[in-house]
Amino acid sequence: MWIEEFRPETLEDIVGQKHIIRRLNYMVDRIHETGNDASWPHLMFCGPAGVGKTATAIALMRSLFGTDWDANFVELNASDERSINVVRTTVKEFARRGVVGTYLVNGKPKPIPFNVVFLDECDNLTHDAQAALRRTMERYAKQTRFILSCNYPHKIIDPIKDRCAFSDARFGPVDKESMTTALEAVVEREGVSITTEAIEAVVDATGGSMRKALNLLFSVTRVPALAQVADVREIVLELTPKKRKQMLALAIKANKTSDASEYRTAHRRLDRLVEQMGERGYSGGEILSEFYKVVADDESMPLKLQRRILSSIGEALYWAAASQDDLLSVKTFLRRVTA
Repeated sequence: MWIEEFRPETLEDIVGQKHIIRRLNYMVDRIHETGNDASWPHLMFCGPAGVGKTATAIALMRSLFGTDWDANFVELNASDERSINVVRTTVKEFARRGVVGTYLVNGKPKPIPFNVVFLDECDNLTHDAQAALRRTMERYAKQTRFILSCNYPHKIIDPIKDRCAFSDARFGPVDKESMTTALEAVVEREGVSITTEAIEAVVDATGGSMRKALNLLFSVTRVPALAQVADVREIVLELTPKKRKQMLALAIKANKTSDASEYRTAHRRLDRLVEQMGERGYSGGEILSEFYKVVADDESMPLKLQRRILSSIGEALYWAAASQDDLLSVKTFLRRVTA
């Protein structure tokens, strides 16, 4: 995949997350200087998707053990393999195996001290699987270290979190400046044509996810012409704050009227807009989240009205998650919202 070509080689290549990367670099330097691996802990990387958790784990291994980094490394996705049997077989068997390869300590080769199990999306492990994982982490701590990655750390049992460094730290969305610099470097490396304004539009559209930004950059530069802001907007359905406010205002006005014709005409128009967003890939939950943003950020909106709309959005989000037709929840929300 195109995106895999830009997986960072070292920790210095990680975009953003400076508060964590600086400390990991110090840990790597210490083990390279002293060869003392006894204090190297299990690690937990928490944060939203696409912000560099997996990339950091692999860059850490490359920085730590050099060319032999993958000889003692296994990557598992707990979303696919989430049962207790996986922990008791795949993870346990790898954890107790021998360690091969060498790395440099003060310029001299030394045997690599431990295996590393990288368990991605470990918040999807069942409770029993997490309990088995805790015991495996304890039993094989001498020759195996675990790097756990999760989106929702509150789903991880405390005994596991207590055994991991950085479990209280968070990988945040990549800041716009760092993402812009990284995308500009990719553009130069790949020789693709895109305007500075279009790169800014890509950054704005991806909400701090570097993975999403790379995929969107790839999409907009697939034609042999200079990619512009219009190309980004053609791919990304943009529900602007102005459009969100207009849709809410139209719905509120229609719901207040006693004219049946006006009510039906307004909601037919709103239904078409919602369906168009669905056709462009927006889920009902995403559309409702966009409405939440504009209402929550509007300081000029009367507090009573704001509370009423936010309460309706919360209820609609529940039904969007539970319903077979999530767009129907949006249409129903627009018919119920009142001033």
